[in-house]
Parts: sequence; structure tokens; C-alpha cells
Amino acid sequence: MKLYYAPRTRSSRVLWMLKELDLPCDIEHVDIFSGAGRAPAYRKLHPHGFVPTLDDDGLVLIESSAILMYLADKYGDGKFAPEVGSRERAKFYEWMVYVPATSDPCLEAIMFNTMLLPEDRRDPKLVERSKKKWKETIEPHFKRAIERSFREGHGCLLGENFSAADIIVASSFAWAKMCGVLSADETIARYMESMMSRPAFIATHGA
Repeated sequence: MKLYYAPRTRSSRVLWMLKELDLPCDIEHVDIFSGAGRAPAYRKLHPHGFVPTLDDDGLVLIESSAILMYLADKYGDGKFAPEVGSRERAKFYEWMVYVPATSDPCLEAIMFNTMLLPEDRRDPKLVERSKKKWKETIEPHFKRAIERSFREGHGCLLGENFSAADIIVASSFAWAKMCGVLSADETIARYMESMMSRPAFIATHGA
């Protein structure tokens, strides 16, 4: 198994999952910020030249959420995703789609237009709209789900058991913090303290 990876990208979600599963995996760094992702050999694996890409014995997958769900199903032994057909599994699917479909584009717009793009190409109005969306709709949506779980005496997003949904949501919070938009809310801070104390998280972000 091989993961094509770059630090501080969505490929960190996959590396975290691999470490939770204790799966041996070769890690190949792809410096997408210097243009390495555009190399013809890599574009054969990922048509857009981004990361992550996972090669599992010839099965090549892109998209962090899809890779997390695949790893949970194939290697998780029922521990990283709720039972198929359960209400919890339905909510699991919801979060695994919500983050890349709604949260990620918002944070990406902020990051590119405050950090990565040349100043003359940045769009301050897009940044303000995205910050407003994060503050008024996205973060509160996350917070309500975490509060509900805490009220029921659980510490993870979907209840008692840690899942791939926690990886993708906690990763979104980490990205929001990097963008300077994560609030100091006590509920989110408590959740993130729990996630960041996991050995696999520590190993991932120390890699």
C-alpha cells in the first residue's frame, strides 16, 4: 500500500486513518505547492495532480473521504464506521459528504485568498463571505452535533465510538484553526483536545 501525501493537506486525514488502523504503508511525499503534482507520471494516478492518492495493491483511489470510508470498511473490523443500515451509519455518510462538499470549499477559499495566492489575485470579498458562512452556519452545525453527543455522555461525533467521521471533522477544525476562523468555543475545544490527544493524531502531525 502506498499513500501519496503532502503535509497540511487533506492527505493528512488518510495518514491519520492509516495510523489508527496500524496499517503498514509506504508514504511518498508529493510537493504539490512546487508543481510536483503536475508531473505526467503522477497525473496518471490523480488526474488533477492533488493529494491524497492511495494505491492499495493496484486499486488507486483519490478523494480523502472516499479513501477513509474504504479503509474503514476493508480494514476497520467494524470499529471505524457504524453498522451498515443503522441510523448512525446514515449520519456517518452525511458527515463524510458534508465536510468535502461544504466545509472544505469554504476553508479553501479563505486559505487561498489569504495565504497561498499572490496578493494581486486574492479576492477579499470571497474571504469575507466565506468567513461569514463558516461562523454563521458551518461551525454551528458542527457544534450542535458535538453538543448532542456530549449530552448523551459520549466523546465522539457519532456517539461512544471513534470513527472516520471524527477524523474528517477534526481535520476540518484543524484547517479552520490554521485559517484563523475557529472560534474559542468550549465545546469544540473539548472535542479537539480529545481528538488531538490520540496517539495516531500525534504521530500524523509529527510526521
